[in-house]
Amino acid sequence: MSHKDKQKVWVKFIIFTLVVGGIVAVFSVMSDHLPLVTSMTIPELMVSYVAIMLNSLPGWFIMAMVVGYVFGTRTRQAAYFGSLYIVSSITMYFVIGHFYNDQPDSVVWGLKDILYTFITWYGASVVGGIIGGIVGFLFTKKPFVLVTLPAGLLLQLFLNGTRGWSDILGMAQSVTYCLIIISVFIYFFRLKTIKNKKVKQNA
Repeated sequence: MSHKDKQKVWVKFIIFTLVVGGIVAVFSVMSDHLPLVTSMTIPELMVSYVAIMLNSLPGWFIMAMVVGYVFGTRTRQAAYFGSLYIVSSITMYFVIGHFYNDQPDSVVWGLKDILYTFITWYGASVVGGIIGGIVGFLFTKKPFVLVTLPAGLLLQLFLNGTRGWSDILGMAQSVTYCLIIISVFIYFFRLKTIKNKKVKQNA
């Protein structure tokens, strides 16, 4: 890849991160400040559903996969782009969320709180972005790497527990996770079927 092509990739990635990452950050902040489900109108429920889907670990991981798939030309680059996208989105999330902070201005975070937030949020973001970017990049070459997605969704369903089925938004999110898991296994089944047909034709 020439230097000019690399610049084009970077420009497209920056635009993607600012636009898509910004949208994800806004919806994520919205999901932290949702009104009671019983007081929502249907349009508000739809917007809230999108918000909680984007502001979830699977949602952030899937976005890192998209970045790795679209912008990655090699494994290391996909990992770098994936982690950079997530870190940028998290930063925008913190900045936007600051204006919706319920804490009074007199509340000042201590060094321990800042370090804890940095390590947990940014540390997890970097790791998740790297894995997501690599999975997205390897998807077309080694489709089996997609198994990480249902594994993560099953873990999220387990962590949510009965709370994930306690209201209409939680149920919608949980059902979506289940549908994605089923879709991935259907995809694997189709791949195996196609592979078996090719083997029989070449036999």
